[in-house]
Amino acid sequence: MKNSYSVVSLSELYQNEEAKWLEEMGTITSSQSPSASTIQKILGYSKALRVERSQHVGMIEQVLN
Repeated sequence: MKNSYSVVSLSELYQNEEAKWLEEMGTITSSQSPSASTIQKILGYSKALRVERSQHVGMIEQVLN
């Protein structure tokens, strides 16, 4: 069976989605610092990253496990 929507129901759906989006954007922009897990991931990556100079190709980046 095909769904049919009225203009009113589509308008309400749009307004609800817009309100949710604005709420999410407000919470994203209000945070001023990264989360602890983000910091740990960056620190883990920096520990695993190794950059060396090669005579033949220049700089080589390696991510060690």
